[in-house]
This record gives sequence, structure tokens and C-alpha cells, in this order.
Amino acid sequence: MRHRVLFCFASVALASRIAAQTAVDVSRPEERQKARQAVVKAQEKRAQKTSIIEFRGEQAFNEKDLRSALKEEITTIDDFGLSPARADDLAFFLEVFYRKHGYADVNVHYAIESQDRLRLDITEGPRLIVGTVLFDGNAREPADKLFEYMVGPTRER
Repeated sequence: MRHRVLFCFASVALASRIAAQTAVDVSRPEERQKARQAVVKAQEKRAQKTSIIEFRGEQAFNEKDLRSALKEEITTIDDFGLSPARADDLAFFLEVFYRKHGYADVNVHYAIESQDRLRLDITEGPRLIVGTVLFDGNAREPADKLFEYMVGPTRER
């Protein structure tokens, strides 16, 4: 009988200890958004101040806009150091930024000049603007629905 009582007390103690350890900290969406904005703001400041990266050949965008668009990658280089892989990633994301803004023929090359110096050479090419879109051979879907599919955000696809 004594062993049963001790077993019950031990079980209750164990259960309360487990319950205390698995308490879920549910933060409000506003708090998460505020914390995320603070991180973005800190990254923005660091990206604008760092002297590791030099842009050459940019004409359509100023250096501040480019640094702002690449703030996460610049912060990563600032935190973990410059490497060929990180330089290549930075050049890739810069090309993506330009393509999103209509520069389909953009070309970005990087050169690591020293341990703490990266040069990005940008060849923008012409900006392309889509005028009229015609869907030929379409029999099932309305043209306006196809157009929204084509130009809409990737997540919706």
C-alpha cells in the first residue's frame, strides 16, 4: 500500500513537472510583427553603413535602394564573413531584384578584392515593359483570368 501511495505522488509530481516544461508561449501576431520590423530596421541600418560592398555600373537605382533590397544578404556577410558562396548569393539576389523591376538582361559579376571587400559589377541592359498580352488558342479560360495568373504573385500560382 505504501508503495502505491509513493507511486501516485511520484506520478503527480512528474506530471506537474512535464506540464510546467511544456507551457506554450503564444505571442500575439502584433508582437511578432513588431519584433520582425525591429529586425528588418536593424538590418537596414547595418546594410547602409557597411563598407564591405561596392556597387559599380548601377544607373536605374541608387546605392541606398540596392543596399536596402539586399539587407539580409549584406547582414549575413557582415556577421559571418565574406566567402565566394556568399558573394555569389549576393550577386544572384541583385540580379533577381533587377529582373523584378523589368531588367531581363541584367548581368551581375562579383570580384572579391580582399577578405573584407566585395565589388559588384552591374550591367543593367534595357528595361522591358509588357504592353499588350494576347492569349492565342485559348478556348477554356477567360483571357482576364489568364492575365491575372500570368502577372499575379507567385504564391497564387
